[in-house]
Amino acid sequence: MKLIAKIKFLVVILFIGFCSGTAQAQFFGFSVDTAVDYTVAPDKVTGGTIGVIHPIGFVPNFGYTQVKFKEESANVSSSVQLNSDVTITSYNIFFNIPFPVVAISLGAGIGEAKVESTLTGYGNKPSISKPLVEAFTRVGLPFWNFIEFHLGIHAIKVASNIDRGKAWSSIDSNVDSVDTEKDYTGTLTTVGLQFAF
Repeated sequence: MKLIAKIKFLVVILFIGFCSGTAQAQFFGFSVDTAVDYTVAPDKVTGGTIGVIHPIGFVPNFGYTQVKFKEESANVSSSVQLNSDVTITSYNIFFNIPFPVVAISLGAGIGEAKVESTLTGYGNKPSISKPLVEAFTRVGLPFWNFIEFHLGIHAIKVASNIDRGKAWSSIDSNVDSVDTEKDYTGTLTTVGLQFAF
């Protein structure tokens, strides 16, 4: 009977300690964010970021960013349109910096911006890619020790402008008369959760 009472007492102590947030141990886990806005996207964006976290100090955590959106259609002529899909991808590393009330993550990554375009009447989708670098910060509000709600700001710098009509100019000379060059450098805003086990 004494053993059962001791086990119950231990469970109560662990429960109180777990729920009050006194333990500060970092565990293995993951973070999932959804993209809210990208400053150069003409309309809504899809995608977001995922990350894997671990408790080993001075070793970075690893993440992946992917954002997709449709570029505005360019009217090449009265019956021909240039439509483009943009995909931004990045592999990144980040560090979680604990503070008493909030959690902050700082990270950086490298990847590419890829633009696939279609021209009315043609089935192929040529693509153009440029390298990019990413720097980001996330500010989170932890709940207990295993869940955190956070807001992320990602600064993404694409190496140079992308001309989405360049691949089509040899097929339809009217594409040259339309401005299809754009800088896809911008700021990505995300919201998400981090779970630890």
